[in-house]
Amino acid sequence: MLKGIDVSNANGRVDWDKLVGNIDYAILRCGIGSDIVSQDDKQWARNVAECNRLGIPWGTYLYSYAMSTAEAESEAAHALRLLKGLKPAYPVYIDMEDADGYKAKRGGISKQLATDICRIYCERLTAAGYTAGVYANKDWATNRLDMAQLTKWTFWLAQYNDKVTYTGKYDMWQYSSSGTMPGIADKVDLNYCYKDFVVATPAITGLTLDTPNGKDLTVGERYTVLAKCKDKPAVTTTGRDVIAVSEPRLDPKGRGWLIDVQGLPPVPVVRHGHITVSAAGQTVQCNFNVT
Repeated sequence: MLKGIDVSNANGRVDWDKLVGNIDYAILRCGIGSDIVSQDDKQWARNVAECNRLGIPWGTYLYSYAMSTAEAESEAAHALRLLKGLKPAYPVYIDMEDADGYKAKRGGISKQLATDICRIYCERLTAAGYTAGVYANKDWATNRLDMAQLTKWTFWLAQYNDKVTYTGKYDMWQYSSSGTMPGIADKVDLNYCYKDFVVATPAITGLTLDTPNGKDLTVGERYTVLAKCKDKPAVTTTGRDVIAVSEPRLDPKGRGWLIDVQGLPPVPVVRHGHITVSAAGQTVQCNFNVT
């Protein structure tokens, strides 16, 4: 059983460094409703970047306001636009509920239409190569969706209880909306996942650095280098007044080792530093420009 959280702009600016070791994964809201830029989640890009930097496996969800199949198409396009170039390890969900009463105030939608909205979204995301899924609470899953039509996709159940009483199949359970976690100022949703969506990586041979050589950093900016090697690499730093470098730590995804590099003040002009990483009989240098 894997422990996770789901977050959105409502959770503010998350200090992801403090979450390392406390969670196994995170589900990040990418946006709400149709494909309109103003409806992108304001913390989406930062949350993705931080999870990637720290090696926290992540998935995403889009909160649905769709009341027609045309709007379902737009919501799928919304998620696909924000996911372009990204490879989440966890599924991409449509959040099917009506927490703010938007649908109810407009006459609601039928069970079949609600099911079709989920189906269209999941079909489009699956066709694009993502693992798609549906999020819903027990009431929606039992009474407002025909889950028998959605068995091709993974299901994320919300039921705030000490145990699940929903009788259908689910891979993830959101069991609380009032959890606490270091790095998050207010309450946060807590989840258990019963399926490991992270694909095992092939055995690592040799040494490569997954970062551009000549990476630009601003003062205070932290960048995480992925060193793809089996054993813990040795790291030396040139320009300790220019960059601060952490000890290598294992990447939770099994891709190798993570090394944090941070730009240091003061910067009257562009300054240069580099790290030299050695492992498996190889040595690779990576340069950083601090501005």
